[in-house]
Amino acid sequence: MGKVIAICNPKGGTAKTSTAVNLACAFTTINKKVLLVDFDPQRSASVALGYEYADVEHNIATCIFDNVPIDKCITPYLKGGFDVVLSSDDLVALPTELKERVNPHLALYDTLKPIVDKYDYIIIDTPATLNFITQCALCACDYLLITVSCDLFAIDSMYALIDKYASIKIEGLAHCNLVGIIRTLYDKDQPLSKAISFELEQSFKELLFKTCISYNQKISESSSAACPILIYDRTSTASIEYLSLCGEFIKKIRKLAN
Repeated sequence: MGKVIAICNPKGGTAKTSTAVNLACAFTTINKKVLLVDFDPQRSASVALGYEYADVEHNIATCIFDNVPIDKCITPYLKGGFDVVLSSDDLVALPTELKERVNPHLALYDTLKPIVDKYDYIIIDTPATLNFITQCALCACDYLLITVSCDLFAIDSMYALIDKYASIKIEGLAHCNLVGIIRTLYDKDQPLSKAISFELEQSFKELLFKTCISYNQKISESSSAACPILIYDRTSTASIEYLSLCGEFIKKIRKLAN
């Protein structure tokens, strides 16, 4: 059965999209079948992969709002070897559109359910906010992966997300497990970055991934080139780190399963 992963942090600039795109690409290097779902109204993942708004007829918004089958919303991303469901700014209307629906928090879960077994991994990229859209992603996933850049504001938003995760678990709205926290935009030459990284190590111990994603200009360059860093520069430090994250992630979910 496929595993659904939501990548979240309510603060912008924590490398959620870069992590979603590059983790999807990393899984394909070990022959896993992967689907990336852009569940952000700002369409960050769609743009990062070079897609324009009008490139496809159907997207995640038409799928949820108009009951278009999810199969018709899937686009093969040939450069990376994985599939993608693109987003739309119409997604911002999700709370209003679903206000009459029974169990609206399960909208994304219900949408993905027919295709879960067709993939090894389904990765959901989420918006930089802790709203109903993010809640739907949490209720749809098996595993939550939190990205946290090594700055104080990202730490605060991470704690808010953990509180939200705990509350929806207590309410029985979600079945996901917090698989771990990944440090991003880490700069070993910056004292504050090192201090925050150490604080995270002390506070979260086994929950914190050993892998860090360093600040690397090539990641920005790869986004401008509309492709994952693993395609843009396979030998770069960022590529090596994302491959390391992929391997560590698989080990962590195996441990959770046992």
